[in-house]
Amino acid sequence: MSTNTDRNLKIVKGIHESAHFHPEMELIFVIEGNMTAEIRDKRYHLKKEDLILMNSGVTHSLEASQDTIFCCVRYSYEILSEVMENENCIFTCNSVNDTERNYEELRKICRELMYQYVKQTHSTQCLLKSLLFKLLDCLIENYRLDSNMENMSKADNDVRLQQIFQYVSRNFRYSLSLSELAERMFVSTATLSRFFKKQTGIYFADYVKNVRVRYAMQELLYSDSNITKIAVDCGFSNPSVFNKAFRDIYGLSPSDYRRQKKAQAQEKEDRDRKLREELLLELKERQIGEKRLSPAGRISVAVDPEQGAPYRKNWNKVLNIGSVYNLTLANLQYHTLHLMEQLGFGYVRVWNVFSRKLMISDGKRIGGYNYDKLDVVLDFLVSHHALPFLDLGRRPDTAIRSEGQSIFYEEEYIDFGSREIWEAQLKDFIHHIVKRYGKEEVSQWIFELSRDSNHERNSPYYQGEGYDYFRVFRYAYGVIKSVVKDAQVGGPMGIIEKDQVFLKRFLTLCVEHDCVPDFVSFLLFPYETKETGGTIVYKRAVRENFETEQIEMMREILDSLDIPKCKLYITEWNNSISNRNYLNDSCFRAAYIARKLSEIGDSVDLISIWMGSDWVSSYYDTVGIANGGSGILTKDSIRKPAYFALQFMNELGDTLLSKGDHYIITRKGKQSYYMICFNFKWYSSNYFLRDENIQNPEVLADIFEDDQPVKLEIELEDMPVNEKFIIKRRTVNREKGSILSEWKRFQYENDLDGSDVKYLRETCIPGLSMEKRETGKGRLQFDVTLQEHEISMIHIYQDLA
Repeated sequence: MSTNTDRNLKIVKGIHESAHFHPEMELIFVIEGNMTAEIRDKRYHLKKEDLILMNSGVTHSLEASQDTIFCCVRYSYEILSEVMENENCIFTCNSVNDTERNYEELRKICRELMYQYVKQTHSTQCLLKSLLFKLLDCLIENYRLDSNMENMSKADNDVRLQQIFQYVSRNFRYSLSLSELAERMFVSTATLSRFFKKQTGIYFADYVKNVRVRYAMQELLYSDSNITKIAVDCGFSNPSVFNKAFRDIYGLSPSDYRRQKKAQAQEKEDRDRKLREELLLELKERQIGEKRLSPAGRISVAVDPEQGAPYRKNWNKVLNIGSVYNLTLANLQYHTLHLMEQLGFGYVRVWNVFSRKLMISDGKRIGGYNYDKLDVVLDFLVSHHALPFLDLGRRPDTAIRSEGQSIFYEEEYIDFGSREIWEAQLKDFIHHIVKRYGKEEVSQWIFELSRDSNHERNSPYYQGEGYDYFRVFRYAYGVIKSVVKDAQVGGPMGIIEKDQVFLKRFLTLCVEHDCVPDFVSFLLFPYETKETGGTIVYKRAVRENFETEQIEMMREILDSLDIPKCKLYITEWNNSISNRNYLNDSCFRAAYIARKLSEIGDSVDLISIWMGSDWVSSYYDTVGIANGGSGILTKDSIRKPAYFALQFMNELGDTLLSKGDHYIITRKGKQSYYMICFNFKWYSSNYFLRDENIQNPEVLADIFEDDQPVKLEIELEDMPVNEKFIIKRRTVNREKGSILSEWKRFQYENDLDGSDVKYLRETCIPGLSMEKRETGKGRLQFDVTLQEHEISMIHIYQDLA
């Protein structure tokens, strides 16, 4: 990157710039006001926080009044060539007419860039330059259009011209030949010369000279290098050629130009500095340029007993507990009962019902089934009044380190040799459970036909030609409904971003064949899917609202097919697919759960967190206290912050009064109020630059956008006049209720004795405080200050003492 950041970044107030083009790529971000950009005879009207990008060589003009403030960022293709192997890169970025793409991440970087440029909070420009590279990385990853030189004959004139500019910008320091460039672009030298002259109005050789002189001019003004070195560095064969070229353009020799203009350049820098100071004052007055923290402030809520909406809780219905075989183990049974009793789960979701480990069948014959081990598990659930949620699909026994990396992987599903063998097994199983537990009991169960869309060829329900998931679902639906018609049957546990086409086809067939599922199930993990060489690749989503977008896509599909009775179940949900990520053990996950349930909880019919216990992903490496497992309980039954997040959410009342970015306020009864507050922080770029399997708890401090506290000023209106109320608060943060903070006191030692583990189990609990306040004139006021990733449950009730 250039040594002088001001060459790459400027904040400008008002502009009238006539049509022109330049070799740099230019990005405009509107801070305040409105402006117009005209590109190739097309006019675009930009408003606050709009973005538009002009590629090199594209003729454009800009116009804005003195009330408009905008940020201008320029990148030379010399800079691009330093960070990209592919020199042929075109960008498309225009938030005015591109309404389908999400520009929020780009806007977020521009805000931070603007803040750092105006406020100058650091003693060096290191942070500012890093943000310029971060912005460039976002453009490359999300707004790039690739075009190979070999395919130039198929490209339009704009793209062809930009390729020429890129080539010159990358190679102007060396000997450049129009014939060599023509050969690379598979056209004749004469054709390329005519094309360039027609598009730019100048000859190619003159353009190359102009580019070299332009770079030389900057070196003359902003460096102390001698003229000979500047001439050679900028591609001139000798100082005499450089002198002539420079004089042709500027009318002065390089030495005279430096002598006369360097003082002017310093004066310009002084003017720019003064302008920046003036802009700082103006931006402060407009409250622009301040660092974007999570919205907070005064929260006024009317608590009239006649007001409020019903508040439905759908996150404590289903507990993900693992493979059926795992539930034969005493430790997992204990955790299941504990979570049901303490967090109120009614259904227990298990998979691999037809596991080899259960010895039900060898999958090669019909009949002679052995349900003894399976009955042990189902007997355990039914005897403890847990309703089974049975995923009848096939999945491996595995633990995932990060995207595409498994710690262990083992197939445990029975390989059924044919469709007939599998259908016979399923039919017999349904009749067996009805006979053993009764139709009334089984009618309450839920059956899910999951589909592993990533490995469907390698993990079908049965072997055989013409395998089709819809045929599997249709048969299972018919068998189950014919025996226990009230039981819920659904699927396919899809990945919405990847499975849209399949899902529409599947549901259309369900409608046509009268087997519409009672629910459509999905996975919800913040990962984007991309297909590379026929392989699906998962990439952590950088957008903070990714989950909301995914659910909206799911709803649109269901609405488009007009299936009103079909429910939407999120059967597996978490912030990470990794089973070796200390984020799973951290307060971040607790704040994530509270924030996301506030955002998406009422837009689905059921959402089930992944998962109950760390025992599910136990392996050779899971020794000691915490291992980054996805359970809400450790193997030693230590409750993680995520556990308390669900507990707090469960305690909310049945009437919703208000909710926002940091809180949910509910009422239980007439004068009892339950409020959960949270200070959720999104990831910084550091998180996405490192491996997902974070195995050092100390790293967690460096992967979030900020660590600023949030202060909420709460005011409850329409309260009884001059009455005393108790405000009881339970808190989980880095000091209270955090397993990682408590474990840190032991220097993260894994070899602890039983008394040490018991101590951790007893001390990893929320902090508790209480105060009394009077309502005065019917208003109850108090403040809540939250650390980063803190969650707090506040119970407000009348003091009857």
